[in-house]
Amino acid sequence: MIRGCDVCGRPYEAKRVSFRFSSGTCRKRNLRAPRPRLAETSPAAEDYALPAATRAELEAASRLDSMLGQVALLLAERMCEFDTGSGTAALSKELRAVMAAAVQGAPAAADPVDELRARRDRKRSPFRQAPRRL
Repeated sequence: MIRGCDVCGRPYEAKRVSFRFSSGTCRKRNLRAPRPRLAETSPAAEDYALPAATRAELEAASRLDSMLGQVALLLAERMCEFDTGSGTAALSKELRAVMAAAVQGAPAAADPVDELRARRDRKRSPFRQAPRRL
């Protein structure tokens, strides 16, 4: 199969479909070529949903202005910059721990579904007290 080299563009006969270079020299040039930095190639952190979701959760818990809230927001933005799986996994674990510490003790918003479920369970309870009649 005739292909063009990814480095020099010269046509060559590829012995396998995975071959991209015409020679070992071109392969080494490709490996040694400077790569663009990740920040230059990836979109801004604001384009991702994770920082926005983290900000919304911290605002709902009234913890955005706290030190742990700001650390959690910074970690969420940094997660958008990493391209490696191990970097993302480490930051994800740290973000989870910081978010748990940041929202710890915050009053939980009342969920109407939970209120209805609790009311239903009280009605179904076999030990509920009968209403008093005067």
